[in-house]
Amino acid sequence: MKIAVARFWHEGNSFAPTTIGPAEFHAREWLRGDEVAQAMRGTATEPGGALDWAEANGATLIFSRCAAVEPGGPVEQPVIDAWSEEVLSDPAFAEADGIYLSLHGAAIGTVDLAPEERVCTALRARYPDTPIVASFDLHACPTDALAGTLNAATIYRTYPHVDMPEAAAAALDMLKEMVESGARYRVLRRAIGRILPSHNMRTAPGLPMYEIEEIAKATDTPGVRCAYPFASFAYADIPGADAGVLVTCTDPEAGAKVADHVCAEMFARRARFRPDLETAAQIIARRPWLDGPTAVVEPGDNPLSGGGADTPGLFHAAVDALPSLPDGTVFAFFHDPDLVARAKTAGPGAVIETTLGARHTDVFGAAVPVTLTVERLTDGVFTSAGPMFKGQRMTLGDTAVFTLGPMRIIVTSHCVTPNDENYFRLHGIDVAQVPLMLAKAKNHFTAAFSGHFPRIIQADTPGPAQADATALPFKKVPQERLSLD
Repeated sequence: MKIAVARFWHEGNSFAPTTIGPAEFHAREWLRGDEVAQAMRGTATEPGGALDWAEANGATLIFSRCAAVEPGGPVEQPVIDAWSEEVLSDPAFAEADGIYLSLHGAAIGTVDLAPEERVCTALRARYPDTPIVASFDLHACPTDALAGTLNAATIYRTYPHVDMPEAAAAALDMLKEMVESGARYRVLRRAIGRILPSHNMRTAPGLPMYEIEEIAKATDTPGVRCAYPFASFAYADIPGADAGVLVTCTDPEAGAKVADHVCAEMFARRARFRPDLETAAQIIARRPWLDGPTAVVEPGDNPLSGGGADTPGLFHAAVDALPSLPDGTVFAFFHDPDLVARAKTAGPGAVIETTLGARHTDVFGAAVPVTLTVERLTDGVFTSAGPMFKGQRMTLGDTAVFTLGPMRIIVTSHCVTPNDENYFRLHGIDVAQVPLMLAKAKNHFTAAFSGHFPRIIQADTPGPAQADATALPFKKVPQERLSLD
């Protein structure tokens, strides 16, 4: 069995102040052919899961262009065009028994607002009889047209997303069934007319997304292969942004009933997704670290929600309260390659006067003036300890660690969320010894650090992924879709 594989993994935040270009993809993942297996085998990713699946099932994977990048602003259109042209012209798809696509589902271009739909539509037109399956992120924004091009679809069921390999394997299981039997499934999409904020979306017992996933997994209806909810992405100002479900079925009528049921259950729980957060100043003022190790995360500037690690809200609150912070406090992180370059030139021990935050825009707050001491410099390369992206090589570009009173501050050249223990080991930081962690992160942070920090508190600060999405200037999403009333 020969399976052609392509991948485009990007989550687009329409309110991020910068765009994503080729340099960001080449720093994270821009691979083809044997490069994919060399880089991704054994990793907790969809390509890693697909490689394990192929070995177990005696299948051959033919890798076309595989591209991935940290979430952020829209992707510059030439990058999307280069990827899509390379995939659509690849002869591997004509030779394949089936096609597997690893898609985030919320990619946005500077011109094309639905690039995944466009490429899937073109693939279906070129290969009308070839089974095509895809896996998606939980925060995908799939359209009816995209779903209509697929024969089967899976979506991560966990948040934090620790089941990427399983999502790939489940999609490939259905692809194998279709190749061997000659049957063809179809995918139905249903939406609830609402976009769900992700702050309360962890799939832990007692939370609404866990309940919705359990309902979808319990589907046992003749003619229905599987049902996968998607939550949409709350900061994608695109027409397709809407939560719902993808149902893979052989009986469209039965599939529609399952889809309607899952959507009704999701809609009934919509108000439970509403975030109710304290401000950063309020959290720091009550000193939660006095009761034990504490992490305060800043979802409004979380890079895995498209933030640029550049807003000053949480940092400003920390500097205002600097004398009260415990020794060993860590701030992770700011993305400021120019400041890192200055630190490299000056060397460890140097004192630098600068500002932090608001490099790109002061819409979310003014830059904070500081006098920093250079403590450590690194090349920014580490291998993820996991569980998310376990085994994957990550690069932050050159980095610097600065000290400011009781606080160490990590500054990087690439914008990568601090969601892994090896991120901190690289910088000489033992997380087990940190009394207060201030991090530009959100729910994914809990996958690696809930054991270290019994208290992980989300702070409400202004940013491109802030808690009150209704305050952002949406133009293409109807306002009623943002309402949880």
